[in-house]
This record gives sequence, C-alpha cells and structure tokens, in this order.
Amino acid sequence: MTHVSHSVDAADSRSLWSLSVDERAYVAFVADHDGDNICQRLADMGFLAGRSVTCLVTPGFGAPRVYAVGGSTYSIDKRTAQLIRVVNERPA
Repeated sequence: MTHVSHSVDAADSRSLWSLSVDERAYVAFVADHDGDNICQRLADMGFLAGRSVTCLVTPGFGAPRVYAVGGSTYSIDKRTAQLIRVVNERPA
C-alpha cells in the first residue's frame, strides 16, 4: 500500500470507519493500494484533505456506513472507509 502526499502523520490520524454517529472529523489523506484508482474516485466524491466529514448512520453487522461530505451523502463499506484517514482538527 502506498500513501498519497500528505502533511499529517499516519499515527496522528484514524480511519473514517472509527467515527461515531453525528461525529465530525476532517479528511487528512486517503491511503491508496498500488494499481487501484480508489484514491482518485474518493477525491472525485469530495474526500479531499481538509474537508469536513460527518458520520450519519452506523447500521451494524459490518454493513456500509453513511457519511456526509461536501454537501453529498455516501454509503461506504468498511474496506474503503479504512483507507480514508481523518483527524479531529482541520489539517493545515
């Protein structure tokens, strides 16, 4: 796995999947798998560094969770959400 360029240390971030309902955080960076375009797809959806993201629904049983980012709402599975790293304060 490789990481896109970012200014936040991975140790200072946590996965999007860790957010609780109504908890807001800021996208720090998206980790990308070699040969996979998921990083670009997530950027196109609005998961960009510094963007506010809020968890809306955590249905349980490993089902996809619902997040709001950039005025849109998305259902994201655990594998994908774990690639999105967030922090509690907006990155510089």
